[in-house]
Amino acid sequence: MLRKVTILLCLLSAFSACSQIDDNADGNNKAAIITEGDLLPAFTLSGSDGSQVTSASLNGRVFILNFFDTRCPDCQQEFRVLQQIYDHYATTVPILNVPRSQSRDEVAAYWKEAELTMPFYIPDEKDLYYQFASSTIPRTYVVGADGRVAAAFDDSPIADHQTLDALLQQLKDC
Repeated sequence: MLRKVTILLCLLSAFSACSQIDDNADGNNKAAIITEGDLLPAFTLSGSDGSQVTSASLNGRVFILNFFDTRCPDCQQEFRVLQQIYDHYATTVPILNVPRSQSRDEVAAYWKEAELTMPFYIPDEKDLYYQFASSTIPRTYVVGADGRVAAAFDDSPIADHQTLDALLQQLKDC
């Protein structure tokens, strides 16, 4: 009986460990490198639709930059919020969803399963995420037309619809 309990506990422990996304895999803390008020570094992204977006091409526009992993429960929750924002602002506010380390195929499969219509982007630089933060996903930035971060969100708290909508309305009116 003791052996069965031990095996069961081992299996539960292994399952629990496999179901977690390690936000601290590189041993760093969850400190943001880019915070509110900072200018964004230059970047280039390849879109799921074949387009290419650069930080320079977004000059003068309000946009959202979201780093994620499709296996992350907080990211999955935030996708629903971002999809609602995308549905409302698709023609005026780009949402750049960027996987922290997943491939285009992995993200595309999740997007299809979750029925997400907003685009996602793959960074041209493998370590782009680490220019923005040392760890933690989701990591979401609302960027003003001046290229400065107006607001930054991580997993505590994740971005919510009401807050994002109010920020976007405020930034679009500026």
